[in-house]
Amino acid sequence: MRVTTRRLAMRPGIARRVLAVLAVLSAAASLVAGSGKSALASVAAAQGPAAGARAATPAPAVRWGACAHGIPAPFQCATEPVPLDYRHPDGQKISLALMRLPASDPSERIGSLFIDFGGPGGPDITDLVNRAYTVFSPAIRARFDLVTWDPRGVEYSDPVNCFATDTADSNYYNSIPVFPYPPSGEAAFFKLNAQLGPDCLRRSGALLRHMSSADTARDLNVLRQDVGDAKLTYLGFSYGTVIGATYANLFPGKVRAMVLDGTLDFVGNATGHYPGQGAAFPVDVRQGVDRAGQEVFLDRFLPLCKEAGSACAFSGGNLQAKWQTLLARARAGQLSYQDLMIFAYYDMEDPIADWPGLASYLQGLYTSTTGGRALAATQSAGLAQAAARAQSQRIMGPLGSPGGAPVAGSTPAASGTASTRYTDNRADAYYAIQCADSLVPTSDAVYHNLAITEDQQVPGFGRLIVYDMMPCATWPAMHTDAYDGPWNRSRTPILVINAEHDPITPIWGAEAAVAELGNARLLKVNGDGHTSMFVEPSTCRDDAELAYLVSLRLPPEGTSAASISSPSASHPDRPRCHR
Repeated sequence: MRVTTRRLAMRPGIARRVLAVLAVLSAAASLVAGSGKSALASVAAAQGPAAGARAATPAPAVRWGACAHGIPAPFQCATEPVPLDYRHPDGQKISLALMRLPASDPSERIGSLFIDFGGPGGPDITDLVNRAYTVFSPAIRARFDLVTWDPRGVEYSDPVNCFATDTADSNYYNSIPVFPYPPSGEAAFFKLNAQLGPDCLRRSGALLRHMSSADTARDLNVLRQDVGDAKLTYLGFSYGTVIGATYANLFPGKVRAMVLDGTLDFVGNATGHYPGQGAAFPVDVRQGVDRAGQEVFLDRFLPLCKEAGSACAFSGGNLQAKWQTLLARARAGQLSYQDLMIFAYYDMEDPIADWPGLASYLQGLYTSTTGGRALAATQSAGLAQAAARAQSQRIMGPLGSPGGAPVAGSTPAASGTASTRYTDNRADAYYAIQCADSLVPTSDAVYHNLAITEDQQVPGFGRLIVYDMMPCATWPAMHTDAYDGPWNRSRTPILVINAEHDPITPIWGAEAAVAELGNARLLKVNGDGHTSMFVEPSTCRDDAELAYLVSLRLPPEGTSAASISSPSASHPDRPRCHR
């Protein structure tokens, strides 16, 4: 749910199925490289002209220009004003930063494909530069302008700033453990987290009250009109599925096509499924995210590691017992419990890139703490750095980012009294958006008690997830202007894609989302990882997505897509779709 940006590097696989991916990557790349015109032609021939391509369109209002800070052509940038408060549309404006990659074949162009890469809080502008040529096939890039924007409050748009300086921002977040352990540290942990909301309100109060995904969906409707599209074509990953679903229900007649990839349970995210659930369980606990993380780790990562034998560094002996031993040693203080769980959980997201390194590191920790030994100071520092890297790359993207905004020009900021806008506000924006969207418990006792029971039922993963949105418990603008439903108003069928073994947005959340949306079709991908950006390649998934975006044709109900590395994908040159 909290992923935004990721590096694109890959390391050798740890199991036959991961090794199989690496073995066929060059073949897959050739297929993708050759899928531009030929794949597009096959779709068009089978399904007719692009659906919705000739609808009446408003005149474009965005003034696209060259991007700053070394971002090359053909990327183009712009800023657009939107109302701070949609109850007063002619009142104060804020500025949104946009970027597009124009369609490579203007003669076949359908329109804009708006994209949100997830978060909340990550800069989508940066993501488009990093991912345009890796996530999106030549066929999609031929037919659509790829358009993204930093949502209100995020980085290059008018940002939420909770601190006076970037240094103060970093110092605050670095001072708070991801969860308190031992439990004697809870009181200090609760106090530190409770400071964030008032600090944000003091420095960004005007914007803080208008940070919900409903506000962002209204912004998206303005941007959709400003680029000249009669209806929205949209692809949202992870948290971006919340923006998409909210838009489809606020503007049910303005959707041309919508793909939601790595999907949240929308009711669970907003309020919970029964009266009082929001006050009794934090968001990710009530959605079973801790259970999903544990299942992927225990039922996928460890068995595949054992199957790989010497190719996986952690493979010797009883892997379940070794993991339980590591947990016991962490609770005993031989290594950091927090850092171990951060590293283990967040490295579940991208199996191809991260599982080999995780296996090697776990074996090193296991060996170093044998015989009651504690990690040396340098080893503890290394584990802390590895955990920080894993967490930062998933929750809020890489720590480094280009200095300054990628576009020139801005409307007057609505961020309050902050005199200096620092460039990396991802943590501030994450809480400002998530806390505006969701009801959460407000009693410290609820978190204390849940941490005990979840740590017993879902060891390690449970304690981590209980506390992962702790500032929301005292947030001064919690659940402000949030959209709570209904979720079934879209007049256009929505394509939902989800991996069967997703540790961040579990498959049962996607199944709940499809039921909530009503007019939606679920495509399950037999793979590991979070969203199609990180799950192993699947020609079935890619072809189904292309056919839907171009011709609005959904895959048959009950379709399951094999990934290239799955046992059934013995011929990676064929789309492997099953029903």
